[in-house]
Order: sequence, then structure tokens, then C-alpha cells
Amino acid sequence: MKNRLLGIHMIVQNEEHHLPRCLDSLKHISTECFITDTGSSDRTPEIARTYGATVLHACWEDDFAYARNISLPLASTEWVLCLDADEYVTQGLEELLNYLPKVHKSISRLRITIENRYGEGVEERVISQPVRLFRAHQGYRYKGRIHEQLVRSGPRELVQEVAGDMDKSETCTGEQSQLIETEPLAPLCLIHDGYLASTIAQEHKPRRNLKLIERELQDDPKHPFHLYNLGVTYCQLGEVEKAIEAFSESLHLTELLAPYRPTLVRDYAKTLVGSERYDEAHAILAVERQRYPSYADLHLLYGETLELQGLEERAYQSYARATDCREGIDRVGHSDGGSTLDASYVTEAGSNSYRAYTAMARLAQKRGFYKESAHLYGLALDSMFTYAPSWAGLADVLQQSGETDENIAETLLSRSRGMGESDHGDLIRGEMPHSYAVTNEDHLVQMIYVLTGCGAYEQALKMLDADSCTARIHVADQIHWMLCANRVSEALQLAEEHWSVGCVHEVNLLAGHRMDWALACWANGLRLSEAFLATTLPQEKNVWKVMDRLLDQLSKEPRSMEPASQEQKLIQWGPQAEMVAEKVVQQAVKIGQLTLAEQLHELRAMMMCDHWGTTLTRRRKFASLLYRHGYTMVAANILIQCMTESELDAEGLFWLGETLYAKGHNDQALSLFEQALEREPDMWQARVGAAVCYMRLAMEAIRQELVRSPSSGVLAAQHNALEQRLRTTDGMPWRTLFHAKERRNQLASGTNFPMHDREG
Repeated sequence: MKNRLLGIHMIVQNEEHHLPRCLDSLKHISTECFITDTGSSDRTPEIARTYGATVLHACWEDDFAYARNISLPLASTEWVLCLDADEYVTQGLEELLNYLPKVHKSISRLRITIENRYGEGVEERVISQPVRLFRAHQGYRYKGRIHEQLVRSGPRELVQEVAGDMDKSETCTGEQSQLIETEPLAPLCLIHDGYLASTIAQEHKPRRNLKLIERELQDDPKHPFHLYNLGVTYCQLGEVEKAIEAFSESLHLTELLAPYRPTLVRDYAKTLVGSERYDEAHAILAVERQRYPSYADLHLLYGETLELQGLEERAYQSYARATDCREGIDRVGHSDGGSTLDASYVTEAGSNSYRAYTAMARLAQKRGFYKESAHLYGLALDSMFTYAPSWAGLADVLQQSGETDENIAETLLSRSRGMGESDHGDLIRGEMPHSYAVTNEDHLVQMIYVLTGCGAYEQALKMLDADSCTARIHVADQIHWMLCANRVSEALQLAEEHWSVGCVHEVNLLAGHRMDWALACWANGLRLSEAFLATTLPQEKNVWKVMDRLLDQLSKEPRSMEPASQEQKLIQWGPQAEMVAEKVVQQAVKIGQLTLAEQLHELRAMMMCDHWGTTLTRRRKFASLLYRHGYTMVAANILIQCMTESELDAEGLFWLGETLYAKGHNDQALSLFEQALEREPDMWQARVGAAVCYMRLAMEAIRQELVRSPSSGVLAAQHNALEQRLRTTDGMPWRTLFHAKERRNQLASGTNFPMHDREG
């Protein structure tokens, strides 16, 4: 017998893939269910009936509210729960059935919690708490073609609630509570994933929504809520400038007490930051975060804006403020009489915890406070165990602080086992502990990937060899790690075993895997095998053959190579040849086979001889590639040679200047930054670098004067003022960012240096 307490009401169209999951999450409560089908051409109505739902048929009138209202008069239950097919219950259903009879009769609307997923990661979600539950036959109905609102007719004041088919995206979120009064929060929790990027691409929902919103705006061009949702839809369509314009107009027209206003501010500011319009974002957030002091997302965005403007100390404080906010609920005071309002904020998961802690840890690491940084990364992981940026950051800061790879591994494993964060400074030195053998396999696999992410390939391979989780690691990853650890013979053996004809079909071997196989052959001094050539794509086979023959010739008789043979000319104009050659060179540098990379780079130049210009141009290009991968000293030596023979381009001058700045040679670095600006006046990184050098030189001059006149208050004040400006300017993201992988390469001093796993 169906209960008369709670009924489910839905509208659907072509939802055969989503509907079973939704109804499966509800079927055990045996409740009344009305499903209004607006013209499905698939099996949606049949599926609904198999679950015992009453299916109503209606023509689609480009009006979500019209469709939702069809079933409401038919409800025979006390409460109505409105759902969408791309939502499903995760918890709280039984609790809800126990909770509803206890709700006071004066309360006719209830909020629920919805986890709106915008990505595949467990942390990629936005939490909202809209009204979806309301008492039947109490005058409630929906209004609005799109982003339909729950309204109530009668003597009481109008109540609106955004519901139904809402827009979700990583950049912007459309669903927002529009509360005049505070509705209690029911214990029901849902997941909504209908606006994942993959789903949006398949179903064209933003285009449909845009059409309906534009019709609403034809009726009321200055309606702030429709303008807000217009901005959301433009975000989903990638039309960012139009989105910013819509958000700006909406914010200008929206009343301060409009309940969707906090999320409008959030989405507007996030779009401005994403468009690098930091001054505008700063101006908005500086005011609005005071208006909504417990909205963690605004503090997080403000911190990000400050950080990008170089105001790192203030950014840290703003991130810390975000961690003080309660998730989702805030008591907001208003100046018009001191009344308070319970506001349910739409918030990105982790804004007041792991995201904020990770941002704080990153800043602490940048300022050299490694112990504090490691602690903050640990707090982030305490909040979200699977948050990948925190794991990567923890490994990175441990490596930067001088820990051996063995101790980094043990620290990570200790935390993954739930033993809490170890004091990595007191870890036992010596052989790898036997605890690896008894570690939970999932944790061990995760830690292996974290270690390889920070460049500790040899340590990761030791853990892999010592445990039974090899089958959990993709063979392509194992081969790549072996190459990075310079275990080239093992890499080749594994590639031949798994990727020879009969073991793999050509469509299953990705381009990166094929390049690693080729590099394993060449790094062992061998020609490409027939097994390799048999798995190459037809349009690439000749390119691989020519590269293999020329590389063999270059290694045996480097001086006999001609600029371009007839065989090369046959392929030198093909875009396929250029793409393959470029990617192979990049992959060789990535795995640390620099001598091989240099040879391949020369071959690529021969293949593209009519496009690459002089030898100096080719060398600069290779130096640029090396620099980006952290081989700063090797790249600097090449760039210096180029500079002595000819002029460098702006990029090369900047990188040389950055290298000298890192070594404290401010005057020489300044000269190079200025030369870079002469060639490229709009190169803002060089402009900031020059400003930083000027300030450091000025501070040094003032310090020398203070030695002679230590009691000069004017000089001391000037020094302090310059020091503050320097912190702000140097805090701007002008320098090339290197992580643990690249830092390991910075000590390489020559192209014969093979990448290896350093401990420390």
C-alpha cells in the first residue's frame, strides 16, 4: 500500500538513461509518483510505468512551469517532492519519512541538500539547499518558462523558490534559494549530475535554456533574475564576455535582500577572475564579502584575487577567513533594523576546508615556511582524503624542504594509513620499512602515483616491485616511470612484452605510449623493431621509419648528415611529420633523455629545414623546451652561447634574467629584463622582473647608507616602504613556476645528464 505522506512529482523527456537510477533510489518507500512526459521518443514512459509511476502526457510548450503544474492538482499525499530524472537520492529518505509527521503545521516548505556535480572527481561538486518539498493543495504552483519558481497564491505574501531544471557548471551555478522566510532543512540528500560537461555536450541543454531565457527577457528585459541566469548560460556556452555583461547588469538591478544575490556575486566574481580581470573582481569582493561574512566561497575567491595581484599576506588571511565559515549556513545581519536571515548559500565543496587549507599551504611554501605548509596540507587531507592537489602539494613541499624520497614515501603512507601526519623531520632513516607490504592496496597505488607526480620515480618503482599491486598500475605508466628513472632496458623489455603484435591492437596504443616505446628502443641504442612498426598508424609509419634511419645514421656518422635528403623532402611538408617529430622531442626531454632529445631535435630541424631558419633559432627553441622542464642551467648555457653569437629573442632574455635573479645577481638580471622589454614591450613578466630588480638594488643602496647613518629615521622608513612594495610586486606570478619534478632537473649541467631519481 502506498504511503499518503510523500509523493514524487517529475517532468521528463527522453530520460531512459537517467530515470531508472532516480526511481531505484526511491522505490523501496512505495510512494505515489506522477511523471509528466513532455514528448519522449525513447522508452522513458515504459520505464516509468514499470516502477509503478502514473505517467501523464503533455505537449512541450517551452515552459517548465506549465509542465510541472500539470501533476500538482492530482496529488493525494500531504507532501510533494519535486525531482528531475538526472537526480537521485543518496541518503536521508527513511529519516525524511520519520521527520515529516513532526513538522509543525505552520511550516509548509522544506529545503533539501543537493550535491551538484560538475566534474568526475569526488571534490568537484557544488552544494545547494533549495526548497523542493512543500505541502500539497496549499496554493503552491510554479511560474516561469525556465528556472521555474515556486509561488503561492493567497492572502500570504508571495514566496518564490527556484527549482526544477537548473543550470550547473564549474564556473557558474544557476540553482539558488530564493527565500523570504527561513525554511527548515529536511534530512534528504540528492546528487545531481545532469550538467556535467560531457552531458551538456551531448544534450545541448545550454542552447535550449538560452532560447527560453531570451523569451523571458523579451517580456521583461530588466528582470535581474533572468539576467543572472542568462549569464550562467553564457558561461556554459563559453561566451564569457557576454556572461560578464549579463552578471554586471543583474547585480546592478538586484535588490540587496534578494536571496539569490550572494550566488550572483560568487559567479560574477569567479568569471572575472577566470578572465584575469582582477581589479574588477577585487572591487566587488572587497565590498560583498563584508555583506556576506560567512560565505566561504567569497573569501576564497577574494584570496585568489589578492594572490594574483601579489598581495600574498592579505590573500593568506582571506583563505584563513574561509576556513572559519560554517558550510552552507549563515546568519546575516541587516542594517535596516538589525533583523537576521538564515541564508542558505550555494557553495563549492571544500571552500571552507580543504580548498582553503591547500591555498594557504601553497602560499606558506612559496614564502619558505615548509613546516607550516606541510601542516596545512595535512589539514586539507583531514577534510578530504582524496583531494589530489593536497597530496601533490604535501609531496612537493617535503621534497623542497630536503627530505629524501624514502622519507617522503613513508610520510605519505603513514597519513594514508590513517596514522595522522608524521613529523617528517624525525622519520627513521635507513632501509624501506616492511610496512609497505601490509599497506592497504588502494592507498599504496594512490601513493605510488603521488610519488611519481613529484618525480620520485625510483622510489615509486621500489614500492611497486615490493608489493603485489603491480596489476593495478597501467603498464604504460610503469614503462614511462622506468624511462624517467633511466631504467631503459627494463622499459624496453616491458614494452616488447605487452605491446608487440598479438598483444595490442594499433587503436589501443595511445600516441604517448607509442613514443615511450620508440624512445626505449633508441635509448638502448637499438633501431625500432618490426613489432613497433606493426602497431604504428598507417599515416605515421613512414615518419617513424625515416626518423629511425636518420637517428641511426646520426649516431654513427654525425658529420655525414646532409641538410635534407630526398627521402626527407618527401615528408618535410606534411603536418603529420611535424607533429610526430615535435611530440617525440618533448617526450624525450620529459623523461630526461637529453642527448637523445637533442639528436631528435636536430632531425626535426632537418625535416622542417625550409621553416626553421638559422641554427641559432633551432638552438633557442631547444633551450626553451629545456627551460620549461626545469633544466635551467643547461638551457642558460645554450642561451648564453646564442647571445654571444647573435641577439636573443625576448623569451630567451627573460629566462636568462630569471636565472640570474634566482642567483641574486639583480643588476645583471635587470639588464636582461630591460633588453627583453625593448624587443617585446608588452611582456609583463619582464616588466615586473625589472621592477623587482630596481627595488632590490634601491634597498641595497639604502642599507649601505644606513650602515653609515644608522639613526636616520627617513632612510629606515624608505627601506620599510620599499620592502613592503617588494613583497607585493615579487608576489605577483611573474616567475616561472617549478614543482618537484622540475626542481630535480635544475642541477643538471650538461646534455649528457640522464634524468635519475635523486634522494633529497
